[in-house]
Amino acid sequence: MIKELVQSTLDNMLYPKNVYVYEQRKIGVDSDSYVVYSLSGQSREYYADDKAIIKKAGVTVKYYYRTEMLESTTNKEKVRETEQLIETALEEAGFSIPFGKFDAGDVDDIGYYTTIFECEYSEVVYD
Repeated sequence: MIKELVQSTLDNMLYPKNVYVYEQRKIGVDSDSYVVYSLSGQSREYYADDKAIIKKAGVTVKYYYRTEMLESTTNKEKVRETEQLIETALEEAGFSIPFGKFDAGDVDDIGYYTTIFECEYSEVVYD
């Protein structure tokens, strides 16, 4: 459920901008930017009277963009706009981003800078 929510939320916001979203790892041809997300832990459930009442999960969302995109003002603005779109889409879908986003640089040494969003999701479950 959480994976589907992340995928559909980000696809709806980013696909029209030609920013593709992948689970766990990017596949296919290289592009100027893309997003990879993964669950950062098992979803947890909290119980009362032997019934699940809250489900929680952590999700890591990484926005990758070519290092060259920071060489012009126009492309820098596109990067910042995409970061804002990601943050807004996740928050509107019910995710919290308690520590905000952070720039990790070219953390994977692949020619792409990375902005990381550590997200949390909680849902009250009614039976």
